[in-house]
Amino acid sequence: MNRIVIEDIRVIANRLECRYTVSGQWEKYFKATNTFFAEYSKDLDTVPQSVAIIPFLCNILPVVWIFDGEVILEDIDKDFLLSIDEFKQGFANMYPELSFEGRITPKKVTENGQETSHKSAMFFSGGVDAFSTLISHIDEKPALITLWGADISFEDQAGWKMVDQYIGGVAVNNNLDYVSIKTSFRRFLDEAALSEYVIKKTGNNWWYGFQHGIGVIGHAAPIAYQNNLKTIYIASSFTKEDRSTCASDPSIDNFVRFCGSQVVHDGFEYSRQDKVNRISDYVKRTDAPLQLRVCWESEGGSNCCHCEKCHLTILCLLAGQNDPRKYGFDYKDEDLADMMKDFRREIHFSHPSCMVLYQIIQNELRKNYKMKQVNKGLRWYYKMNLKKELSTQRRMFYRLIRKIKTIR
Repeated sequence: MNRIVIEDIRVIANRLECRYTVSGQWEKYFKATNTFFAEYSKDLDTVPQSVAIIPFLCNILPVVWIFDGEVILEDIDKDFLLSIDEFKQGFANMYPELSFEGRITPKKVTENGQETSHKSAMFFSGGVDAFSTLISHIDEKPALITLWGADISFEDQAGWKMVDQYIGGVAVNNNLDYVSIKTSFRRFLDEAALSEYVIKKTGNNWWYGFQHGIGVIGHAAPIAYQNNLKTIYIASSFTKEDRSTCASDPSIDNFVRFCGSQVVHDGFEYSRQDKVNRISDYVKRTDAPLQLRVCWESEGGSNCCHCEKCHLTILCLLAGQNDPRKYGFDYKDEDLADMMKDFRREIHFSHPSCMVLYQIIQNELRKNYKMKQVNKGLRWYYKMNLKKELSTQRRMFYRLIRKIKTIR
């Protein structure tokens, strides 16, 4: 039988640490650390074990379900325990080709409901989705939560320092609290082995398709308990029109609860172009400078201006009549043509869900400009027939070429 036994969960000052043993055939999907930790920038002095265990549980639950495992533990928060079957159903609906089994076996269930509050927090990376959510709820004064260990590795200390200072600055400028968390949540599982297993069955890798939404969310539980929070916001990455099989989805996130707090998957009604327009409108309205951080490719916490994520955001800004260089994208006029050549190649290899967004951006570009007003490096995109250019056969051809080049 596949089993995890929680041997010890400790909270000392600002650090929670979970020690566990793994047995069964699924042991190969766990690295030999037998320890999970999360170190917060604020003390966790009042957080009980029943809540401190939630960050770890959120990161192993998808593994437990897929491999029909059992988690044996001392104590668990009642709200969270009752919500597990509800958000598990979101995964089951998303991946009907898999069976979601497994169980949690606690010796004790503790009710940690707190006094009624209107306080909130949100996960904040500095990207388009996060800024759009912050603008929507700025009047609530949400605390900002950021994880070190998600897209920036522990080894990239310079990059983390830059991001930490940047988000700290956003918090100070808006009179918000800020909590950073150094977490091992991407270091204790064998992500490559898990990806190999699920890609064959679903087409999605482990991080994107199974772990990152619920795995991120769980880190808010100790903060929610410590600060008596009512709502935890996590910004949407997709919309109803271009939604993808992604671990962060309203059918999952909106059903997560712990110690009297409710998670809200925010901004699902807005496309990326809508969000960029909302951000630029906010900047114009408040006259407050705003630097976006969208890139997960470059080290150092900056925007590389060469990856698809950077290109998409640059395009959204240009389409909305904004100068990307005022929003954290450092490039010269003469660089844009080459950047758009790269994008033209990338567009053929993009996830199908991106096609809806490319069409929305193109419509925005055509709405705000005449052809002769558009930068020469972008005119191909302005006039492109996306449906014809990106037909299934053509996309399959380009993917085959890319695969051949990779093998070589």
